[in-house]
Amino acid sequence: MQNIQHPMFALSLIFSFILVTHAFLYFISSLFSNSNYWFYFLAQECILFISAFILPNGSPTVLIGLLPVLIAQSIIILKNKLKVILFFMLSYGLYCIAITINYGASELPIFIPIFFLILLIVIVYTISYNRQVSARERMEFYLQQLELAYQKVEELTLSNERQRMARDLHDTLAQGLAGLIMQLEAVNVHIKNGNISRSNEIIVSSMQQARETLKDARTVIDNLRTETLEYMDFHSAVLDEIKKFEEITGIDVEQEIKPIHSLSNLSMEYGIYIIRESLTNIMKHSQARKVKIKIEQKDGKIYMEVSDNGIGFSIKNIGKQTGKFGLLGLQERIRLVGGGLTIESMPGKGTKLFITVPI
Repeated sequence: MQNIQHPMFALSLIFSFILVTHAFLYFISSLFSNSNYWFYFLAQECILFISAFILPNGSPTVLIGLLPVLIAQSIIILKNKLKVILFFMLSYGLYCIAITINYGASELPIFIPIFFLILLIVIVYTISYNRQVSARERMEFYLQQLELAYQKVEELTLSNERQRMARDLHDTLAQGLAGLIMQLEAVNVHIKNGNISRSNEIIVSSMQQARETLKDARTVIDNLRTETLEYMDFHSAVLDEIKKFEEITGIDVEQEIKPIHSLSNLSMEYGIYIIRESLTNIMKHSQARKVKIKIEQKDGKIYMEVSDNGIGFSIKNIGKQTGKFGLLGLQERIRLVGGGLTIESMPGKGTKLFITVPI
């Protein structure tokens, strides 16, 4: 504004260059290390002090507008009350010197209150902003730690499940094969002694034990498929279970399976178990000729419906007939993931399972 009546193009150009340098130093302030910050703040102070004398009539605007901002930045960066106070005293001293030289000491009672008012406003805002930033950083840190902890728990859960299944597989095969070896050794002894009748009895018993061992081993191996779930999506895993069911039973499964997104490994493992157990129950007990599976994702949950046109049963008998339909184990798995199970069935009317699993 002072250029209107008394143009000072050279000084205005120098003044503009100095303020651009001042802004540029703000832009690169993060590049200064902790030991070099005093150099940064002193350089900024010198720039403002010099600019106040290049265009003296504009010094109040420059100093009152920019010194409080620089002091506020020192609060955030220096994080030390004594250092901040020393920097404030230096800034305040330079401000008083510049006003005294340009306007006289008699004007200080006017400019000092204005300076402190602006400084108070900027400092209050800075402290409030700094607290919000610190709170946000702490929240982000806690969220990261919580996510890592959740992932660790999920990994440990899957690992423990695999180890348990591996132990079951080891015990099943070891015990079954040990029994078969003992029976075969007995058969060998009886054959050498000419006791063919007893040998045939043991062979028949061995064949039955071999079938049971194979059945148990297949069950455990199917459970160990959890290891491969990390490399396939939920949709493909469900289709694989349906295909196995169709191959064994010869029953075509009517399916309506929509894509499922953002499913954790733990939820995927339990979801596959639920489908597998439902189909196994149908195969063992329902005598059905028609099966339908419907799966969809909605409101952060997976909704599964498994129905058949089999012989059905009375839901009052759930838990009273040991082992029937395996629904108790199914209910337990669903409960562990915070899901829900609703059963609709009547003798001769088929069965419907309505299952929800949180994603």
